[in-house]
Amino acid sequence: MHELYTNCYATTLENGLRVLVEPRPDRPLSVGIWTRLGSRDEPIAGIAHFAEHMFFKGTTHRTAFQISEEVDALGGYINAMTHKEYTLFYIDVLPQHLEAALDILADLVKHPRFDESDIQKEHGVVLEEIRMSEDNPQEKVFDLFMERIWDDEHPLARPILGRPETVVTIHRQSLFDFHRAYHPAHFIVTAAGEIEPERVLECVKRHFGDLAPGPALAPRYAPRPHPHFYLEDRDVQQANLVLGVPSVGRQDERRFALEVLNTILGGGMSSRLFKKIREELGLAYAVFSSTTLFTDSGLFIIYVGTEPKNARQTVEISVAELESLSQKPVTKDELRLAKEKLKGNILLSLESSHSRMVRLGIGELYNIHGPIEDLIAKIEAVTAEELQTLARELFTPGALSLSVVGPEEKLSDLEGLVN
Repeated sequence: MHELYTNCYATTLENGLRVLVEPRPDRPLSVGIWTRLGSRDEPIAGIAHFAEHMFFKGTTHRTAFQISEEVDALGGYINAMTHKEYTLFYIDVLPQHLEAALDILADLVKHPRFDESDIQKEHGVVLEEIRMSEDNPQEKVFDLFMERIWDDEHPLARPILGRPETVVTIHRQSLFDFHRAYHPAHFIVTAAGEIEPERVLECVKRHFGDLAPGPALAPRYAPRPHPHFYLEDRDVQQANLVLGVPSVGRQDERRFALEVLNTILGGGMSSRLFKKIREELGLAYAVFSSTTLFTDSGLFIIYVGTEPKNARQTVEISVAELESLSQKPVTKDELRLAKEKLKGNILLSLESSHSRMVRLGIGELYNIHGPIEDLIAKIEAVTAEELQTLARELFTPGALSLSVVGPEEKLSDLEGLVN
């Protein structure tokens, strides 16, 4: 394996599978198998997430009970997650269990059984998961915002869970057809912990080296933004609001300025929105801003959960803060505090092997590799002028969108605040 950067080793197998390892002395082992398929790459809305569930229902070599029993015998933890642009299967174990851990993970992603009776039962499970999400106004408002800021037919606009009418159409053959894209050119194996890179490589070759390449993914295309106001009437006591704009993507160098901007606006207890809306005025308990970045696009959003009578004031304050960021530079103290908070969060999050393993995978997926020192340096290099320039580009007249879940009769006056 060659050294990609300090203490990170990488190689590509002949069949196209990528392997990245970061040795960490005296640390537990975290191993992940990534596939470059997410919900934006699926032929049936919800099948990527449904397939992730089905991998744990048993393989041609192990039952679901045997999978959990073997992981427990290792003293490990196994899980998976479906993202809009990838799916990750991972296991955290002691370093001496590398071979057994990779054997289990490889079996999951290579040999799913997709038993018909399990599929029928999982339809019910996933439908309940969708209902649970629908019943949570805070979750629902985020889905509504993404569905409406982009064309509803774009894959990024769809909820990862899928929709009831699409989930029930998923059957055994459609799962096997989708699984054909689980091949080495779309796989990434990442590992971090007390382990020798060559030992990881040997294990990966043993489990994946015989796989042949498969079909290419359908080309991805960027979504087109659709500024909107949307209100879903719910008989609830709190108004849930998401205000935001399209932003930069994962590979855009302005993402560092975006994270600093986010930290200043609503990224913690010292942020402008938290201090103004919660601490000074007592208008909300939950208020924050956040970023969501994809390969070719992204979102910058503000969330507030507040009593309906306070909704208009919280939106007006949020819009005013966005305008302020566009009109005048942030203060030196704000910039310094935001950078220190970001750097601290990054360094603290990377104490665990699991976080390091995830960082390797994200870096490979989006081709944004580099040592931590480079990341810190790029954050440190952000200037107040860059933040103001970016704010002017993002928060332009007519660009803002607002999605709301709450009692319509108390919130209908919000529409004119963003258009």
